[in-house]
Amino acid sequence: MSMSRNLVVYRQLLREVNQQYTKGANNPTFAAELKAIYRKNQTIEDASKVAALNNNAENVLTFLTSSRKHKELRALYSAIVMEQKRRIELSANRVGLNLPKMYDPENPQPLTSKKEEELV
Repeated sequence: MSMSRNLVVYRQLLREVNQQYTKGANNPTFAAELKAIYRKNQTIEDASKVAALNNNAENVLTFLTSSRKHKELRALYSAIVMEQKRRIELSANRVGLNLPKMYDPENPQPLTSKKEEELV
């Protein structure tokens, strides 16, 4: 792997770490640790060790990028599902229907019929 590819992977890793950990949690520890690892290993000249380190760096980059994209997709699609549930509820209300109440295990309620409610 060429030196320019190493630099590209390093910059991408640093960008991902900053985006996910440094800015999000306001914690510069991960970025500082990444820089320290690269500085410590910059003098290695053994081609097999360099290749192994670069392979590990690319794997970490792939994992970080994939996990960020997964979080973004989950947030996007969970919002769509919630929007669809709300739309169904509004449509039912528009025609005079109510959606059934969802069972709450924290607060179980006895089943009652309309006749029982009128008697009480």
